[in-house]
Amino acid sequence: MGRSADYTIQGFLYQFNQTLSELLKAPDDAIITIEGIVEDIEVSSFSGVKAIQCKYHETQSKYTPSILYDPLLQMMKHFKSNPGEKIHYHLFAHFPNNPTIAISTKELNDALNSRNKDLKDLIAETVGVDIDGFLKVFTISVTAKYDDLMDENGRQLVALGFNKKEVETLFYPNAIQIIASLSIKHDASLRKITKKEFFESLRRIRSTAVSQWTLALKTRQKVLETRRKQLRENLSANARLRHLVIFPTFLDEFDAQIVIFIKSFIDKYHFKLAHTQTPLFALDVPQDALDGIAERLIGKDVVPNHGRPVKTFSEVHFFREPMVQKDRKEFVLRLIRWDEYRTLVLKTKADDLFVIGDGDVSTIDVKDVNLEILGAEKFEEIKYLLGINSAY
Repeated sequence: MGRSADYTIQGFLYQFNQTLSELLKAPDDAIITIEGIVEDIEVSSFSGVKAIQCKYHETQSKYTPSILYDPLLQMMKHFKSNPGEKIHYHLFAHFPNNPTIAISTKELNDALNSRNKDLKDLIAETVGVDIDGFLKVFTISVTAKYDDLMDENGRQLVALGFNKKEVETLFYPNAIQIIASLSIKHDASLRKITKKEFFESLRRIRSTAVSQWTLALKTRQKVLETRRKQLRENLSANARLRHLVIFPTFLDEFDAQIVIFIKSFIDKYHFKLAHTQTPLFALDVPQDALDGIAERLIGKDVVPNHGRPVKTFSEVHFFREPMVQKDRKEFVLRLIRWDEYRTLVLKTKADDLFVIGDGDVSTIDVKDVNLEILGAEKFEEIKYLLGINSAY
């Protein structure tokens, strides 16, 4: 990942941390909307609405007011369109060296008179705004750097009664993941949550979320180590039916690594006669790509059953048990496309369903199934989490 991508993710993480900070400070019944009416965070309580934007500029060498024209215009536009509403606008901004930032009539007029072509339409929609009235309901705060904000959120979680030893590797990364998951919902009503609901959900979680967001935290190593330990007990059992759904999107070097990964999994968890439950791999790939992967597996002496004795998929053929001759099985895994797997009515559900990569499995019936979401982007990290490798 390049440095520009790192800073982009850090910007999102700063917003998520600021959201967590607002949740920690809010009354229990306050309603927080992730990416609310003015883009980032919205807090609704009996006293009105607090509309928040977060701007994190870690790499900006020097502060100039023009950097903030876009969020200021967004807020003024909303203020103009909602006269009489009890809305307070708050801008959190971070710049290196913590400059003193003051927003007055001058800066707002300069924003309205900007010649920046990217702001042209926004300026046109904001012209005529009551600047003095807006300033009465607007505040700006120069905020702490990312690491300091994260540390403070951790301390606040402990103060709320969360186990200090588990905050760093369980509750804090899961809090960020809950916020990130809410932020991508298209329906604004689904991005709303109260402080009470949020922390009740957080207290119920007993496994550490592994995603691009939690792995971008400075606790990445500890997140991986903790999740590996959580998975170890079920993975150590010989007779568990394991299904693995793999989505190539965002997985590094999928084509180069998928056959190696499947073989490594079989070599670790399905090589003994005592391993009686044949693992199933469902890949989100076209049929020709699946056929190519099957051929490559056979070339590695890892024989799959892909349910196609000729061309047409046969559920009976797919779910039959392998013939065993002495110490050799006819096939060692079932291989299927994700599009076909999700339409199957399984007579026997998996004990464990591992979801690898970035994909939606909400259509799958996971009642009585141990669902494990592993949103890592590198196969080496996934193999580490699954106990296949001792390091990554």
